[in-house]
Amino acid sequence: MHVTWLGHASLFVNVANRTLLVDPWFAEPVFAGAWFRYPPTPYPDPSTMPKPDFVCLSHTHDDHAGLETLRQLRGDQRVLTVDFPSGAMRRRLAAAGLSNVDWFAPWQTKEVSPGLELTFVPHDAGWEVASPVVTGEGVSLYHGNDNTLSTEAYAAVARRLGPIDVAFLPYAGASSYPTRFDGDDETRRRRCREKKDEGLQRFLDGLEGLRPTEAAPFASSWALLEPGEVDTNFEDRLTAPEVLARAMPFAHERNTHLLHLEPGDEWSPETGALNRGLVRQHPLTAEGVRRYAELERSRVARLQAQARAPAGDVEALDQLVREFFTHDWPTSHARRPVDGVFGVSSGAQGWTVRLAGGAATVDDGLADDVTEVLQLAPAELLNVLVGALSWEDVWYGYRLHVSKRRDVGYARGFWEMLLGIEADLVRARRAAR
Repeated sequence: MHVTWLGHASLFVNVANRTLLVDPWFAEPVFAGAWFRYPPTPYPDPSTMPKPDFVCLSHTHDDHAGLETLRQLRGDQRVLTVDFPSGAMRRRLAAAGLSNVDWFAPWQTKEVSPGLELTFVPHDAGWEVASPVVTGEGVSLYHGNDNTLSTEAYAAVARRLGPIDVAFLPYAGASSYPTRFDGDDETRRRRCREKKDEGLQRFLDGLEGLRPTEAAPFASSWALLEPGEVDTNFEDRLTAPEVLARAMPFAHERNTHLLHLEPGDEWSPETGALNRGLVRQHPLTAEGVRRYAELERSRVARLQAQARAPAGDVEALDQLVREFFTHDWPTSHARRPVDGVFGVSSGAQGWTVRLAGGAATVDDGLADDVTEVLQLAPAELLNVLVGALSWEDVWYGYRLHVSKRRDVGYARGFWEMLLGIEADLVRARRAAR
């Protein structure tokens, strides 16, 4: 087995005389125009690398299986992925024009080619994400993507599938929390430290449960490049070198060798890590990102203007907010019964959304009993409401500002409901109306 890390969560695997591309991300930016590849990938599109025999997709996030990335693949490309209950992956592949799909059930193992087996490990709390385990030539590779599991769930992988030789494990979750939530400077610094520690713990949980022979931190090769956002990079997430330094004693005690890889670097069981130095001029530091943002300023501005251009009349926001919460929010595949009083604010306008018993009402203004207010620029709120963007786009893209009442905790059910609303279903419902 020979593995090339393409950056972020993308791997190119040569095994058993076949090639496998896992979780490609070519088209940028993603998440409401916010995320750009950093360090920039040495393989910017499919034409810069060999054609894969298989493309393996873990879930539908745009930095793993984005529509514009998938459209760059050849039409007859064989795709391997999970048939998630919501049908989101089926809709994504159909929109990309990819129909040669081998659908897997969770934990199902298939020999996709002589000597090459693939298994998808599901999330232990039911999220629509899965980790491919690639086995061939006597080597097993675990691809963690965004599928952060409990220690026991990781241990179950090794019990069911056997020892893992090399694991690529995530360590840096991304969301508008905590840097876009209200709070004084000390509160912000504390929350950011806590989020970094949580990210490190995700990596350590993988080491503890899987006990892989070798492991690499990955899935954080991105940066915010627009003016005003550049200096927030790495504020609430560790860099891979920081993870390696902090995890080293823990890994040593468990006989796991940690790999320091950069985009373009390679690995095989015979050679270990091969460092190619293809992105060495783009260090994982705040200053490195600042320099790159300055070089890419005009491209970033152009692409973000395209991503955030209003897909309709901003003057229609009032009507759209009311339609969305009374008609569109029940399309969420992650929806659970949610009760609560929430606010939405955009420019000079505000609305109170009351959720109770599976129904919603919308009132003008922000009522005194609102527990959480979502603030979003008018054009971006419009694009979410008409399905040009999703709530996931603005949440992971650090586009939301959130104000919370001090006496309330994290409204998990509310956020699961919002983040589970697919943009294409919103568009379909609007077209039907």
